[in-house]
Amino acid sequence: MPFPISISGAVAAPGLTVDEAMLRLKRGLAEAKAAGLQRESSEIRFRGGPFRSVSNWNVLGPISTGTIEVAPRDGGVTASYRLTFTWMLVAVTLFVMVFLGAAAMASKAPMSGRLAFLSIAWLWLFGGNFVLTSWRFRRFLKRSLLRPQG
Repeated sequence: MPFPISISGAVAAPGLTVDEAMLRLKRGLAEAKAAGLQRESSEIRFRGGPFRSVSNWNVLGPISTGTIEVAPRDGGVTASYRLTFTWMLVAVTLFVMVFLGAAAMASKAPMSGRLAFLSIAWLWLFGGNFVLTSWRFRRFLKRSLLRPQG
């Protein structure tokens, strides 16, 4: 599914084999405290989310589930990923509807202003986290792949 449920992309890593890349990615995900970390052949599946003992700045916090598939390519590998944001979609929508919605409805502003406020709040909270996580996860993958074993 497209925005706002999921995002996909790919990162290239020259000079690595599939096994080396898989080890580095699995180590990076383990250090980020990914839940349900599983490796199957050239694919890694994991869960993120808020219900792990990590900082709220953890790169996997907004992510519900993720899959990374590593394939050989031109003297290196390509790590293709797909992330879902289901929990964040539900949490932000409920927060905006329940807490901010109650405040907006108590306001004396015109209905169009109230709806505009709620829409902007949702876009700021969900959209901002979506864009930031998209950028941060890509950087996380690159760092994990380029970090030497040791």
